[in-house]
Amino acid sequence: MFVIANLLIALASILRIVIVFFEFCIIVSALLSFIMPFQYNRFRGFVDSVANIILNPIRRFIPTVIGNIDLSPMIAFLILMFLDRFLVQSLLDLGYRIGM
Repeated sequence: MFVIANLLIALASILRIVIVFFEFCIIVSALLSFIMPFQYNRFRGFVDSVANIILNPIRRFIPTVIGNIDLSPMIAFLILMFLDRFLVQSLLDLGYRIGM
């Protein structure tokens, strides 16, 4: 049983790293859109392309523009926080309980 417990803990840890990476990219993308809205470089292109993996489905289903402010980064961030607190923490708790 300890193998399954270790697998669940490892999956939760990897999932947490992926979620934090997406959160970082969404925050940086939103900040860069205010700081340099029409400038393009490789870093900005990478951050925007990673952030758009999460943001485009949200923009497609929910009209989140109020004025010129796009609220989809905030909605995406809240969804990612929920996934981190609920899914990742549940996997960790399950892994620790199985491992006991």
